Amino acid sequence: MARSELEELRNQRAQLEEATQSLKKKQKKLEDNVLILEERVIIEELDTQQKQLQKKVSTLEKQKNDLASKLQSETVKAPKPPKKIKKKKQAPTSKKKVPSITEAESEENDGVTITAIVNHPAEKQKTVNKSKKQAAKKKRFFF
Repeated sequence: MARSELEELRNQRAQLEEATQSLKKKQKKLEDNVLILEERVIIEELDTQQKQLQKKVSTLEKQKNDLASKLQSETVKAPKPPKKIKKKKQAPTSKKKVPSITEAESEENDGVTITAIVNHPAEKQKTVNKSKKQAAKKKRFFF
């Protein structure tokens, strides 16, 4: 009786160990499947985000091209501004210099002209202030 009971217990133990091993394998397999599915979900989300971004980029590029063509057609229709600025001749009635305007840079594509003012009173004031400071520095007294 003791031997048959011992054999039954050993058989029951072996069956339980097999069931445990089987469950561990199944658990490992399910964990791997979950990881794979999580990766697929992440990939799907990234793919949809990428497609949305591509749509946005393509609409922005289309918008840019439309605006560029509209600008190009408007510049063709619009008359071109004169390239040079004509200076008016003034009679030298006073000894003070009048600020003169000279053309610094001109771009035909944008239709923008940048001008610089030469001999402006504000510029003269700056140079006068600088020369006064330098003169004050030279007059330092050393005792």
